[in-house]
Amino acid sequence: MKEMFLILMLFSQGAFGQQVVQPRAFEEKAEMMLEEAGRQLQVDDALSIRFDYEIEDTQHGIIEKMDGWLATKRDMYYMKAGPNHFVSDGETLWTYMEEVNEVHISLAEYTEDLITPTSLLDDHATRFRSKWIREERYNARTVHIIDLVPREADIFYKYRIAIEDGSLEIVYTEAHDRHGGIYRFKVTEIDYDAGLPDDHFDFNPDQYPDIEVVDLR
Repeated sequence: MKEMFLILMLFSQGAFGQQVVQPRAFEEKAEMMLEEAGRQLQVDDALSIRFDYEIEDTQHGIIEKMDGWLATKRDMYYMKAGPNHFVSDGETLWTYMEEVNEVHISLAEYTEDLITPTSLLDDHATRFRSKWIREERYNARTVHIIDLVPREADIFYKYRIAIEDGSLEIVYTEAHDRHGGIYRFKVTEIDYDAGLPDDHFDFNPDQYPDIEVVDLR
């Protein structure tokens, strides 16, 4: 009986050890993939990404879709999602809404939470706890699903990234809020050598007749 008890103890400890090690292995796998995916986006010149953007309301079964594109160069970016433009030269952010011909101007340092197809990879190790979830097929591609949980309070309780097996390119990203909303970027094209000049990341309100300017700086 004593020997049986010792065997059961050893078996339990072994099983428990596997449960502890396995999640850590999934975390390390996620971190490795995120690091490599982020490294590929650190190009010498401008990077351009085209994407489909979806806003899904899971509570009411509503999906709003629009196309868009994102260009980045050093700490500058220009993102267009449907009729909305987000332009930053690294110091100032202009948010232009075509439908109402209105632009909001704010300091870029206070708008770091803007979500883009690539922003989740920025400082991911300090901002999130990441975990590899599974491998699956998506649009005839094999992708790795990785979840990121914010380390600090956030309007989104979870983010998800799908990274293609082999190339480790971003396939899609998701942000999940606490009310059943999912904000999804589906990447359709990546240009690693877009060749855009610095003035591409500037917004001049004078070029838009009758525009309303709201300066929040």
